[in-house]
Amino acid sequence: MMIVDLIDEVDFKERLIDMGVPLNIDQSLEEVQTVLSSWLQDYPEQRPCIVTLFEEIQSSNIMVLPDVSEVMQTVL
Repeated sequence: MMIVDLIDEVDFKERLIDMGVPLNIDQSLEEVQTVLSSWLQDYPEQRPCIVTLFEEIQSSNIMVLPDVSEVMQTVL
């Protein structure tokens, strides 16, 4: 049996919540995208932190679900 490290929707939301993004774990990825975009407009000084997080996720050897990857690319 092969085990794969994976960034899924829940992991993604948890990382954003840990960074202070006002999300609820039950929100859809579409809602996450909207909240995150709005939050970044209200707190533009947080953009470098989000960019760094997204770059770390994308450059790691961890598989990212396509829906999560799409949100990351859309927000940036």
